Order: sequence, then C-alpha cells, then structure tokens
Amino acid sequence: MANEPSNAPTFRWRIFPAVAIIAIGVLFLANNLGYDLAWFDHGNWWAVIILLAAFAPLTRAWEVYQARGRIDAEAAYCLLCACSIVLVGALFLFNLDWGMWWPLFVIMGGLYTLVPYRRGGCGRYWYRGHDEDPAVKH
Repeated sequence: MANEPSNAPTFRWRIFPAVAIIAIGVLFLANNLGYDLAWFDHGNWWAVIILLAAFAPLTRAWEVYQARGRIDAEAAYCLLCACSIVLVGALFLFNLDWGMWWPLFVIMGGLYTLVPYRRGGCGRYWYRGHDEDPAVKH
C-alpha cells in the first residue's frame, strides 16, 4: 500500500461508473449486432441508467464510512441521495403509478430534514468539509 499512488481513492471511486458505462455500451453493441437479448427489449430499460446513477452517492457513503468508521451526517446524506435516485428509477423501471407512490417523496423529504444540511451535498466534486480528515479528502 505504500507504493499506491495518491490518487488511488479517486480512481477506485471512478471505476464503478466507468464499468457501468462500458457494460451499457457492450449491451447496446450486442443488441445492434443482432444478439437476442430478450430482457433488453423491456419497455423501460432506460430506467436502469437512472439506477446506475445511485452508485456515485453509494460509493461516497461507503468511502466516508470506511474512513470514519461510522455513519455520520455526510454518509447518511449520501445514502438518502442514493435512495432517492433508486426510488425514481424503480418507479420508471417497474412502470409504477406515481399517483400512488408520491408519498414516498414526502417521506424522503422528512428524512432529509433529519440529516444536518451539508452545503454542496455528497458529491465528490463539491466536498468542502472535514479538512482535518485526510482519509476522506479527494
């Protein structure tokens, strides 16, 4: 680990979205080449892309948890972000009735109010807190 480059945590964070994008490209290519991907013909397949967006806040929450050894406000906020993204993706993917499930967004709003507000959210590119914690810096 002593020979590990200083940007290794950033690289590990980017590997998940990169692999997901590559996998989506391979699926599109296979479909265009005529391979029978019956499950790929689902009407709302594009909603999987929304679900993949949840990997970024989930990865950030995991990094924060690993660095601090606990789920603090930032990790909780990132988990809520991921849950919100998954909720939207699931509603589209399973063609659920938004008129029935809208109260879940009210519940998510209530959960967000329980977590101390962090300016800039949980995105890696906007992270501005805990300068004394070198394990979490980017």
